[in-house]
Amino acid sequence: MSINTFVYSHPINVYIIKNLGITVEQFCELYAYPQGTVASWITRQRRIKSLPASFVYDLSLASSLNMSDVYEKLLSLEKEYDSFKIKHD
Repeated sequence: MSINTFVYSHPINVYIIKNLGITVEQFCELYAYPQGTVASWITRQRRIKSLPASFVYDLSLASSLNMSDVYEKLLSLEKEYDSFKIKHD
């Protein structure tokens, strides 16, 4: 019997690490966000719809995509995250 040790991360983490290929710390340095602020959004499981528009805008700049595409991707990641939490809580 195998044990799944994978922990599904918050959509902000997943987007930055997977889509941008950098760490959250690097993103914060590049776009002048206090790392503690972003960390608190992740720790408190802040919903995507409540993130500042400027944050989504900066994610879009970093990924060279328009804001609506980034927002839709974040919502999709959030839906996956919610499904994972329901199955494993």
